[in-house]
Amino acid sequence: MSIHTENDFHLNPSPPFDVRIVFCGYTRVANWNYTNVNLRVWLLYWNRTSGAELELNGSVKKMEPGEVILIPPYTTFSTRLREPFLHFYIHFEAKAPFDRVKREFLCFPASHAAKVLPRILKARDEVSRALAFRLLIYEYLLRIPGSAFLPPGESVLDPRILRALDIMNHELALTRDNRGICKRIGMSLNNFYRLFLAETGTTPKHYLLNQRMESARRLLIDSEKTIDEIAFETGYADRYHFSKAFKSFYACPPVAYRGMYRRKS
Repeated sequence: MSIHTENDFHLNPSPPFDVRIVFCGYTRVANWNYTNVNLRVWLLYWNRTSGAELELNGSVKKMEPGEVILIPPYTTFSTRLREPFLHFYIHFEAKAPFDRVKREFLCFPASHAAKVLPRILKARDEVSRALAFRLLIYEYLLRIPGSAFLPPGESVLDPRILRALDIMNHELALTRDNRGICKRIGMSLNNFYRLFLAETGTTPKHYLLNQRMESARRLLIDSEKTIDEIAFETGYADRYHFSKAFKSFYACPPVAYRGMYRRKS
């Protein structure tokens, strides 16, 4: 016979839940002026020093050391540099119900991040580091208020636009135009363009450029692939066209960008 108190609880086994960390880092940033950023992943930002701003729907937010900012997938925002700053960031994927979080900045006290970051930096092995990352992410996901979620069954984007985004996200290496995407999602070209802009706040061309550049910089930092291989994987005809696009986007040629991060490591 067992004795139960009012604080006892019993849970049924739940489906496994995990986040997938796509990209992360801790670095000093001296160039951070980007317009209409829109990525398919969650972003967790914590700036250890002041110097940066975010803009969403015309409203500007200063990034301060005392605050962690979560940005849901497919949120279109711009970044601005006032002076160089220390930037801790995690790009990650999270399954339902976190695909129903409204596209807005979610701000929380940085006290938890301040406790966990030293454990990440001083982790004895990769397993310990991975656990520390999740300790950080899960705490801030837990803090998202219920009011930030759409009701079950609702989507943050029109299903046709979600399908188009999925095509763009997973087929960067393929040469395509909007007509090919429209055919696959069953929309006319004009209606697709108008709906895409209304739903995401950016154009299909600019969104695809964002994904290609984000994928390219991850490959430059985390892989040993050649510039030619990265150009092909991100949908460019050759090294020249890729390097030109990358330099225009990041104000730094890809070879120099890779070297800069390798020196920091």
